[in-house]
Formats: sequence, structure tokens, C-alpha cells
Amino acid sequence: MYNFVGQVAIRVFVLSLLVFVGAFGTHEVMHLLVIYAVGGQGSIIVRPWRLGLADITIYALHAQPAQPLDLVRQTLVNFLGPALAAVPLVALLAVVRERTAVFALWANVLVLAFYALIEAGDVLFEERLNFDPSILTTPEFNYGVPLLIIVVVSVLAASPAPRRG
Repeated sequence: MYNFVGQVAIRVFVLSLLVFVGAFGTHEVMHLLVIYAVGGQGSIIVRPWRLGLADITIYALHAQPAQPLDLVRQTLVNFLGPALAAVPLVALLAVVRERTAVFALWANVLVLAFYALIEAGDVLFEERLNFDPSILTTPEFNYGVPLLIIVVVSVLAASPAPRRG
């Protein structure tokens, strides 16, 4: 039983990471789509991102507007990028029945919801409350929380399915 439970968690974890790669890229492309939809222009760039806890630089995709956007348009861009990227995953959830895939999709929908909230929240905190919660823009937080979500969902997937009466 233990071996099977561990295998389920590992399969969900690996599949979640693979889906994350595509979902993250889609999320950034959706940012760019919304930038253009609200009347801006921009591009996808690869930017260096220095970790705060270690002397390491990683690289990340980023949708960059060519000109600064006003608060409303930037908030829309920040929220709708990950929210729109979640739509295909939710559509898949409506038809997929295999337990591993369902949990991997849910993990990524939760990750995209996290991104939608922190990205829109970051702009609103800075512009409306004049408060810069710098942790929101650190790579450790931006990748650590999604990794934690994936780990938690993987562990939940390994628990026995509820019995139906």
C-alpha cells in the first residue's frame, strides 16, 4: 500500500510540474494578449532574476509592456494573464477522469489563481496603499508557493479516495 501511495504522489508531482511549464508560458502569453487588448504594446522577454537566499541567478519569462500602463489597465493585465491561462485547464477538468491528471490540473489551476491574486495585489498594494510588499516579487515566493501547492496536492492525491455511500 505504501509503495502505491508514494507512486501516486510522485506521478501527480511530476505531471503537475510538466503542466506547470506549459501553464506558466501560457500565463505570460496571456499577459501579452491583455496588454494589446487594453491598447498597449509589449513583448515577452527572458529576464534574469536573482535569488535573495542564495547567490544564484535564474531566468524567467516575463510579459513587458512597451510603455507603462495606468493602474486599471495594469491590474487587468496582471490578473487576467494567469486567469485566462487557467481556462483551458478548467475545461480539461470538465472531461478528464483519470485521478492523476485531475489532481495535476487542479494543482495548476490553484497555482494560476495564486499568480492572479499576487500579481494584481502587488500593483494595488503599491499604487493604492503606497506599500511595497517586496516578497511578492521574489523568485523564492513566486516559485516556492507554487511548488508548495503542487506538493500539497500531490500528497492529497495519494490519500485514499472518499467512499461514496
